Amino acid sequence: MRTLEQHLDALQGPKRLLALDGGGVKGILTLGMLEVLEAQLQKRARSAQCVLSDYFDLIGGTSTGAIIATALALGMSVPEIISMYEDMGPKVFRKTGRRGVWRSRYDVGPLRKALWPVLDKKTLGSRQLKTGLALHAKRIDTGSAWVLTNNPQAKYFDPPNAGAGSAPNKDYRLIDLVMASAAAPTFFDEVQIAIAHDSKGKPSQKGYFVDGALAGFNNPSVQMLLTALVPAYGFGWRPGPRDLMLASFGTGFRRQRFDGARFKNRWSADRGIQALRSMILDTQSQGVQLLQAFSEPVTPWTINSEVGDMRGQCVGGQPMLDYQRVDVELDPKLPAGKDAQSRSSIELLLDRDIDAKRLEDLDTLDHGDRGNMSLLLDIGRATGHKYVSKAWPDPAFDLQEWAPKGE
Repeated sequence: MRTLEQHLDALQGPKRLLALDGGGVKGILTLGMLEVLEAQLQKRARSAQCVLSDYFDLIGGTSTGAIIATALALGMSVPEIISMYEDMGPKVFRKTGRRGVWRSRYDVGPLRKALWPVLDKKTLGSRQLKTGLALHAKRIDTGSAWVLTNNPQAKYFDPPNAGAGSAPNKDYRLIDLVMASAAAPTFFDEVQIAIAHDSKGKPSQKGYFVDGALAGFNNPSVQMLLTALVPAYGFGWRPGPRDLMLASFGTGFRRQRFDGARFKNRWSADRGIQALRSMILDTQSQGVQLLQAFSEPVTPWTINSEVGDMRGQCVGGQPMLDYQRVDVELDPKLPAGKDAQSRSSIELLLDRDIDAKRLEDLDTLDHGDRGNMSLLLDIGRATGHKYVSKAWPDPAFDLQEWAPKGE
């Protein structure tokens, strides 16, 4: 088993990155896909004890992805995190009757309480982190996007010339950073984190943080690639299709479509929220397109009708990384008509009929109903089997210690 230092060491390659999207309760869909991945890696390792923190050198996420990333980096197995989500979802997203216009829909207390047994007082500099961790949030009072990692070489991890009372990144508590990354506007209040302290140890400056999706990081994969390669972040890893692998996992998506007249007549706040969700989906798609332009995925994604799936369109001539996007479209039931007997892609994926209302609810970020979460988990597992195989992840990135003795 490698140490944190070995995971971060640029000279001990190749390097493997895992990027996890935001998406509220849909994080359990991500976990279904990751469960299939972890099982495949356990076969290769010939060990049921192998977990994703053994394989990946940097795990990062936004919002629900930040929760999963942190739990994985602490060495938890995917089934353990699934159990946490199954317990957490119904408690955190209880119906309150709030619309999220004048005050947030949900109290942060249940989420913090659910995460406390795992995160408690651990900090970003905790030795309990088994591998690299990257968390993404938006500091709304200064307008800056924050990317925080546990790399000691990062500029603000433990700066020797920090101002008096300034808090180094290594001392930020994981629970505060994860809560900040998950503070989606209208769903949860912003999170306050002490940035500096006075001579008596009391907070003298606070930062106000909201969900990293507002910084364009709902799909954090592009930023994670930059974090790994740009020297200023302290990693300095080497690009190349056999030197750097990035696995990007989504939470399921649905292209937002609206009747123009009905959209115009919605509340202004509702129009803003829907426009924001549409923008977030666009940034996710742009990230996939950019990374496919720098790579040759085993299973490329169709970007749109104009661009296609970009197969054979690596813009640099040679791939700069091994990249794969793993996600699924959560399309609703087909409307009544000549195709009324046809199944949606989700029903085809699971080979079963699903109620139209249940399908419609799948793309809801806060539907913590156990039946909905169970269905999302099934979809995640089925999707995982479409991507994960003996061919992907590329065996070239298998750990050296997995090779049978004598090879």
